[in-house]
Amino acid sequence: MAKVPLPVNKILIQVRKLCDAAGFDPAVVVENHLEAAVRRRLRLTGLSVADYRDHIQHDSAEHGEVLEELLVRESWFFRDLAPFGLLGELAQTRWRYRTAPLRVLSAPCAGGEEPYSIAMALMSGGLPLATLHIDAFDLSRRALAQAAAGEYGARAVRLIPPALLSGWLEAASEGQFRVQQALRNAVRFHQGNLLELSGHFGPEKYDVVFSRNALIYLNAQARARVLDHLVGLLKPDGLLFLGHAETGLLRGRSFAACDYPGAFVFQRPSPSGPTPRATPVPRARSVVLVPRPSTQNPVTVALPPSVKPVDDFASVLAQARALADRGVYAAAADLLTTLLVQQPGRVDVQHLMGLVRGGQGNTLEARRCFERALYLDPRHRPSLEHLALLLAASGEDAEKVRLLQRRAERSDMPQ
Repeated sequence: MAKVPLPVNKILIQVRKLCDAAGFDPAVVVENHLEAAVRRRLRLTGLSVADYRDHIQHDSAEHGEVLEELLVRESWFFRDLAPFGLLGELAQTRWRYRTAPLRVLSAPCAGGEEPYSIAMALMSGGLPLATLHIDAFDLSRRALAQAAAGEYGARAVRLIPPALLSGWLEAASEGQFRVQQALRNAVRFHQGNLLELSGHFGPEKYDVVFSRNALIYLNAQARARVLDHLVGLLKPDGLLFLGHAETGLLRGRSFAACDYPGAFVFQRPSPSGPTPRATPVPRARSVVLVPRPSTQNPVTVALPPSVKPVDDFASVLAQARALADRGVYAAAADLLTTLLVQQPGRVDVQHLMGLVRGGQGNTLEARRCFERALYLDPRHRPSLEHLALLLAASGEDAEKVRLLQRRAERSDMPQ
């Protein structure tokens, strides 16, 4: 990589200080990310390096703009179906006869896809929109502007169950969909840093808190502080949803893992309750619009004996991907094991098995799968990126994480 010019390097030092204040983990938000963000801001502002250095020193609004360039905002409706399937079931069981509003927090909420999905999942289980109190919180002003407008492309809405898509979204411009006004009115959006999360809300606690795939981008001190905020905002017996790579961060906090595969949800114990243990989830008596992965009757797909395994490889791999997308990890792992027996040198299968093992919470085996994929193809970018995130979340050596990230960044370059 070419050496960074000294004037830009001085700006990077200042941007790194902004990142440190925001809690960003330097092992995840590496120097290349900072330089790319600064160069985008130079193009957008039209300023010279010298003028931009003065600008960022004296204009606090620019601090937010450069941090915007570093945020990961890509999301979509019903991202990972299992958490929303659980909400639909709980709406039919635990919360069916409650009279008080159900309070839910989504932090961070990106462009609003998650809080709107939460509302639709709860309504699919029978809760009226008027009984929902949903707050959504994010650092990005750009993402919150999109969330308030409620307009999304086809990719973002592709996993919405058809009945909910037709009931709560309407066609906007070509290829665009807009959340209906009644649903937009039901979600309250707030801007701020997760490190000051509690200060943005009143004393009343939440029944449910979603905070998925944000903690992995924070340094250890910031993670602990944000977790303190999340726990403090949650009612006793309330539910906390995390990303699959973040579940180990709750060690020592007395949360009980809930028995619902793929949801990665934990229940806060009552102050006077017994020692937490795995919490059973009430079973709904009717089918909800969001499918639920089941451990009692797992979906299985067997190769017909008359079909040669290699001939059917592509279709079985597609079935495994579909099961993994639905959170039916045990069945997906069974299919992938069959495929790997036949073709152990398939990088895509090894990588998908890593995602599945991570979804099951087996981080050690997930790591081994990504490492096998990289043994087969040292330039396989998805495995490089996922392994880096996995190691960062596990507190591995920061230099090892940075090395993987640099390899991922160079993987698309011609050899």
